[in-house]
Amino acid sequence: MYYIFIGIFSVVCLVVMPFFLLEQRNPSNRSLLLKMICATMFLMVGVFSYRVAGPSEYANFMLLGLSCSWFGDLFLHIQGKAKTYVFPLGVLFFLAAHIMYLLAYDSYLSRLQPEQPVLAVWELCVIAAGMVLYLFVFILTRTKFSAFMVPLAFYVFVLMLMCVRALTLAHLQTAFHPAFSVLLGIGAIFFLLSDTSLGLLMFNNKCKANFPLKIFNIATYFIGQLLLAGTILLR
Repeated sequence: MYYIFIGIFSVVCLVVMPFFLLEQRNPSNRSLLLKMICATMFLMVGVFSYRVAGPSEYANFMLLGLSCSWFGDLFLHIQGKAKTYVFPLGVLFFLAAHIMYLLAYDSYLSRLQPEQPVLAVWELCVIAAGMVLYLFVFILTRTKFSAFMVPLAFYVFVLMLMCVRALTLAHLQTAFHPAFSVLLGIGAIFFLLSDTSLGLLMFNNKCKANFPLKIFNIATYFIGQLLLAGTILLR
């Protein structure tokens, strides 16, 4: 029965997502409702997957990450006078979500490789290259730099670290849990792509009205969250 509900939640999220995209052109209470339906669906996929797989350190952190993402979706979308106060909360909740996901991956990796260093040299190199690539993307798109760039750099570092650790875990589990590895690897990459496109939408005036980029941002985000939520079931 739980598997049926997980499938239903996934389908509902994917079906509602295009309607949210259409409403997203003019953010309103209606678009907020549609967005939160999608967010609730990926959270429910995580909750029901947790019920099937049972508690574990990995599952606990992943469920906390999905919950933080739900609040992040809520606070980032609120419009009007309250936006000035709740928008930073949305960013903090997403940062917390990334940290929860990172802790989930590290808890799993620590069991698989108890003697390994916290970060391998190649992982540090990939993170450094990713940070430089982000900088070039912002320069090439003529994104206006501001005081937000410093906290944004930290956010990007956490995002890159999370993605690299996810890919490391996916690689190690390919032979033993291929379905888990596929969901985790694609989910992490989609989350990275979603946040990258969101940065352009937020900080680049020329990109703010780019509807295809908004479609890409929303599609990679919700699909990525669904995939990450599904890893709880397969871990």
